[in-house]
Amino acid sequence: MIQPIVALTLLFAFLTPWNFLPNAPLPSEKMKATWLWDTEMIGTPEGRASILQFAQEHALGRIYVQVNGDVSRSAYSDFIGTASESGIQVHALDGAPKWALPSHRKQLTDMVSWVTEYNRSVQPDERFGGIQIDIEPYQLPEWSTKQDAVTAQWLDATAAFASEARKQDASLTVSAALPFWLDTVTVPETGQTAIEGMMKQLDEVTLMSYRDSAEALIEITAAEMALGDKLGIKVFVGVETNPVNEAAFVTFHSKGKGEMGRQMAVIDQKLSAHPSYSGIAIHDYSGWKRLKD
Repeated sequence: MIQPIVALTLLFAFLTPWNFLPNAPLPSEKMKATWLWDTEMIGTPEGRASILQFAQEHALGRIYVQVNGDVSRSAYSDFIGTASESGIQVHALDGAPKWALPSHRKQLTDMVSWVTEYNRSVQPDERFGGIQIDIEPYQLPEWSTKQDAVTAQWLDATAAFASEARKQDASLTVSAALPFWLDTVTVPETGQTAIEGMMKQLDEVTLMSYRDSAEALIEITAAEMALGDKLGIKVFVGVETNPVNEAAFVTFHSKGKGEMGRQMAVIDQKLSAHPSYSGIAIHDYSGWKRLKD
């Protein structure tokens, strides 16, 4: 017979983050999300079934799916409809570095128009619940020579995107994927940080806070979490699964699903004190699926 103290010790050990299974829901019951960039995967029944089976097995609550004109609208409607049956949200996703520039503003509005026109053409359970941009203009050559100007243009593009999305469909959740270090970039015209300017335009942000340890991720997102609390904006933090050119500590690629699960549980536990904290986004579906067990 197990003694009471031993039983309590075993129960405590079972419930600690170190024993968190990578396919389990987050301990706080906040949302797990992922990005799906290779949208052609949803073009076949087999592809859709495979993605949604993975999503169910890993307790996903949301998938950001890239808008791709080469994929039929019926593929999107079938995918979203089936996801809805399992309680999985699907948000539209797209973006490119040049979208920050005024000369490429039409691509932003075209994306919004595609999503809202699609939503009007399908049944309620087949509609996108939100729309997210991922622009990253710091990849442009102009960033190193005209950072202030590009930052201002990026902020303008985000504001235009949010305004257009709300004008066309007020029910859409409007969000952006943003690098964690935008709290170090100041907008000269306003004196505020770029991340504050972005947050004020959006309903949610997903931070590209890619680190392979909970301690490091929590440290680099501290300013953003506090700002999210202050502004009443939902904040997701992100982890990376793909190989990267940067330092190894950016990704879980070599560490596997088990270690990622353990670190995600600690992240979730520590960040749950923030009202703005809304969950963890895993970048991305393809990289996550390839991770070793």
